[in-house]
Amino acid sequence: MTTPEKTSWIGCDVQGDVATLRLQRPEANNRLTNAMALALAAALDAARDSRVIVLRAQGTDFCLGRDMAPPPPGAGVNAADVLRDDAAPIQALYDAFGRCRSPVVGIVTGRAWGIGLVLATRCDLTLCEEDSSFALRELERGIPPCIAMAPLLDRMPAKALAHLVFGAEPIGAREALAAGIVGRVVESRRLQTESDALVKRLLSFPAPAVQAVKQFLATAPRHHEPNAVLYGASLLANVLGSR
Repeated sequence: MTTPEKTSWIGCDVQGDVATLRLQRPEANNRLTNAMALALAAALDAARDSRVIVLRAQGTDFCLGRDMAPPPPGAGVNAADVLRDDAAPIQALYDAFGRCRSPVVGIVTGRAWGIGLVLATRCDLTLCEEDSSFALRELERGIPPCIAMAPLLDRMPAKALAHLVFGAEPIGAREALAAGIVGRVVESRRLQTESDALVKRLLSFPAPAVQAVKQFLATAPRHHEPNAVLYGASLLANVLGSR
């Protein structure tokens, strides 16, 4: 069934030097459509002048994955289809994260699965509540989550990423902290207070120094994310096309 697109599914509120971006589709557990991915990319670009960008979500869950059903066996999926429908919107979103000069702070509540886990990990700093869970369960549907894994290669230990993908089971907040998915686990009642304090602390530092640290962290790792996405898309196309 086709889901109607709504630009209101991505919210943006700018208060002084802080831009807060919000996933606003709680009725669908904030599952990300392609249009939402592109809208979030545009919102990140529009917040370029903010000193801190906060990414959070409405509702119980942060994001329960992409709103995209895998093609049925025999659908004749080819590489061009995968690049257009699977890779391109997410690549645009990854690129927008890469263009952000200021730190992005992720605030995770509930489940961050699939692309939700990627968004949580892709933020420069991520706080989550104690009962949050994280998962990449695409293998259960016969899909290699290589596009999702691309930005995780430099942000997670390889062994932890392998267990996450091959295990295809949710992990808890403490395991996510150990794996590098989040940077801090906070009691639910203190999540807002802790996130506000972190943003205030970031604003207390000179902006050029903060941006220099972000640039170093983004460019020092050895993996090249866009190439990894394209490689992942080609592997996905081979798997889906051979059904």
